[in-house]
Amino acid sequence: MGLHLPLEILHLIAIYLQDAKASLVICTRVCREWQVAFEALIYSRPIHVISADGVSKDDCERSMSLSHFQNVTSGKGLARRALIQHLSYHIVVPSDLPDWQTRKRKGYKVENNIRHENDLAFQSAILDLFKTLKWWDPYLRLSVEVALLGREPGIEPHTYDWDIAGEYCYDYKEGRTQSVPVYRARFLDNAASFLPDVACIDRLCFDDDFPFHRIWAGSALQIAQRCSTLTQMILNLDEYIRPDHIEYIQARRQALADGLVKMPRSLRTFQLLNEMECPWKDMMAGLNVLRSPIDFLSQNILGLSLSLRELRISQLSLAPDVLFPLDTENHPLSTSQSLYWPSLEVVELTGVPPRLPSGQWVVHPIPEDQIEIDEIEDWERVICDLEEGTISRPIFDNDHFHRTLISLGNAARLMPRLKYMLYELSHSPNFRFQFEPNASSGKAAWQLRCPDLYHPNQLVADAWKCPLAELDADLPAKFIKTTIENWDQHGVKS
Repeated sequence: MGLHLPLEILHLIAIYLQDAKASLVICTRVCREWQVAFEALIYSRPIHVISADGVSKDDCERSMSLSHFQNVTSGKGLARRALIQHLSYHIVVPSDLPDWQTRKRKGYKVENNIRHENDLAFQSAILDLFKTLKWWDPYLRLSVEVALLGREPGIEPHTYDWDIAGEYCYDYKEGRTQSVPVYRARFLDNAASFLPDVACIDRLCFDDDFPFHRIWAGSALQIAQRCSTLTQMILNLDEYIRPDHIEYIQARRQALADGLVKMPRSLRTFQLLNEMECPWKDMMAGLNVLRSPIDFLSQNILGLSLSLRELRISQLSLAPDVLFPLDTENHPLSTSQSLYWPSLEVVELTGVPPRLPSGQWVVHPIPEDQIEIDEIEDWERVICDLEEGTISRPIFDNDHFHRTLISLGNAARLMPRLKYMLYELSHSPNFRFQFEPNASSGKAAWQLRCPDLYHPNQLVADAWKCPLAELDADLPAKFIKTTIENWDQHGVKS
């Protein structure tokens, strides 16, 4: 009788068994009807694939090797490809190299056999996956998450365990030169031209919770470049890096800038979570995260945004006029007049550091604290002392925030599909700007929470085509909220 149950009943049974942690695989062997019903549930949830045989992911029951995955999705299993929507790919490398746990001995080199073997395994695993997916039909839309999995704990040549390698303290002041740099898997020769194009990957995610995916930012973007119909990219780079390992931070930013230029034209959603790149203490100068005087990343984010539907960036230091470049007097550049975002609906710039990419602070301490900063001679003592070096920075660089709002205003008027814009500074006092057009009413909600001493100027009002008097408020907790009438949904206010 059980062989002739309706498909709906079999589906309910499958859900019940899965909730009870029972294996569904054995049920697929009862008959063809049971196979269809139970496999629909098995493959509808994320499938965890391990790049090497003989390895399993401890916290995941639904895992298989890549070779087994190839077998079950080819030949008689071709129909299963249409059931699979989410693929979590764990790349097995020989050595697990945790961050900030080792110190250099004499003779240490970053270019060593341990890192090379890991990179070789990483490159082979990505190539094997792409060779597998190359033959999948383009109409299949697959979400792929990628992360690294070390086979065994490893230690590099000429290093030894040092569990405070990420700190700057009285017992360890040599981390700038003595801490082993973090390992991130990358392609040999820093190139991925050997990868075949894959058309079935719709969403690509580098966002494994723990450990971090531990893949070099440049390599992650190179993988994305080979996904010819990619529409969504999520890249989590929220990884702790010692502030004095500035070369790594600068190289990572440059790799992002270089990679964005070659992203597939099909991309519609780009989401980036960066590390909060800050100095050891608030009293110190900010980090210059640029490799050259030109901020290529801000420029390339602007270029990428022109074809996007959603842009979400967090904890990344950017030029204040990143979306609409301005001259030194905060007026539009002639080249900015041709900008247009036909599809952009969501803009989120959140957790924005209160520092420019050059390291310049845009929030400042009160004069008494600045005098204290100027008199510091022993910065090692300030960094090492847990109670030293923390100050508030309540004074805002008004011109910087004028420039930010002017740029956002000019850009918003050229986004006919815009539904939501958010800019939020990672700082206290808070600076949070939110803008929401309403297509049906032709109006737009304009909201700003800012310090008491900040007042939008006339150029800000002009950019938003709103009377200046409506963009000001004298309140203890300053919150400006107004409605812009007759907001033109074609991109320019009437």
